[in-house]
Amino acid sequence: MRIAFRAAAVLVTTFALIGVAVPAHAHSNKGVTTVTVYHEPVTTTSVTGTGLDTVRTFFAPTAVNGKAANGQYLTGTLTTITLGLPGDQEVRASNLIFVFGSIENQLVVGGASLYPAGGATLAVGAKVIRPVIGGSGIYAGAAGQAISTNLGVDGWTHVFKIRIP
Repeated sequence: MRIAFRAAAVLVTTFALIGVAVPAHAHSNKGVTTVTVYHEPVTTTSVTGTGLDTVRTFFAPTAVNGKAANGQYLTGTLTTITLGLPGDQEVRASNLIFVFGSIENQLVVGGASLYPAGGATLAVGAKVIRPVIGGSGIYAGAAGQAISTNLGVDGWTHVFKIRIP
């Protein structure tokens, strides 16, 4: 009985230490690159469908780390995938492609976010966190997250926190 109790105690202690150590390591900022992208308010270039499966497409020139330049832009689609959530919200899947000066230098953002039902975009002041699912060129193999904030008439910011191998 004592052996079983000690074994259980050792296992519980081990799992507790792993549970504490892994999240602490996962949130380390060592080796994280921050890239800040800004753009003016977005106007959709196309809206297809209504309700479920509505697809919104858009394009916006961007400034990266405070500098605008040719060949910097955001293009993407948002697809409505769930309707009728509490608070009159819906879920939209994202396919956002950020291009940095040349088509080979990209960061791709995916994931899902809550939106006001039927609204053109997120509410002013809303902030969402989406996964960076890849990159190419100078961002080859990038992984991390993008924190997007709707600044209303002042546009948007997207703060990338990424690791590049």
